[in-house]
Amino acid sequence: MTLGATEVATRARVAGSAARGHTVTVNGRPGVISWSEDGTPLSLPAFTVANGRITGITALIDPARIALMDLPHPV
Repeated sequence: MTLGATEVATRARVAGSAARGHTVTVNGRPGVISWSEDGTPLSLPAFTVANGRITGITALIDPARIALMDLPHPV
C-alpha cells in the first residue's frame, strides 16, 4: 500500500499520541520502534534517506512479527 504525505503524517500523529518510541537501525537504515502504553510493539518503520531527505518509508506493522524480532525493550 502506498500512502501520500498527508495520510502518513496523520497516522503518525494519531499513533504517536499513545505510543513510546526508540530509534533503531533497520538493515542499515534509520528507523523507529514504537510501543503502546502496555508495552505491545506497534510499528517498525525504516526510512530511506537521500540528500538529507526522507525519500521512502517501509513499515512493519504486524505486532506478532515485531515481537519475534531482537529489538530494544520499551523505554
